[in-house]
Amino acid sequence: MLRLFIIATLIFFSLPVFAENANVNPSLIFQVIQDKFVLNNSTIKSAAVINDENDVYKGLHVELKPESAILFIEMTKAGLGKHLNLILNDKIVVSSVIQTPLDSNLLITGISKQDAQDFLNMLNTNNK
Repeated sequence: MLRLFIIATLIFFSLPVFAENANVNPSLIFQVIQDKFVLNNSTIKSAAVINDENDVYKGLHVELKPESAILFIEMTKAGLGKHLNLILNDKIVVSSVIQTPLDSNLLITGISKQDAQDFLNMLNTNNK
């Protein structure tokens, strides 16, 4: 079953790990998950793949239900400056920093067209 999560994370620390190869700069990242918001039929009013006038894929548009939007807006206000991961089927498909509070209408531009379509198919399947 497809699942789409928005997870706000805080990078707690990053500690360089020394290696023989000086050109490699690995690090250890400890992430503390602050909040989670699940996008599914219970939280989404509508969703669609968006193309421009030349039929070029632009992203996934999601409109939240009013009661879900309130929770989502509060979560993103509290998460300003923190990392946001969009997770589909246990895979991070978008990672960003929350720069402004998000509202009930989202255009998710970092998600591939195939992942967006898979998500929409799951919504449609679970809505029947």
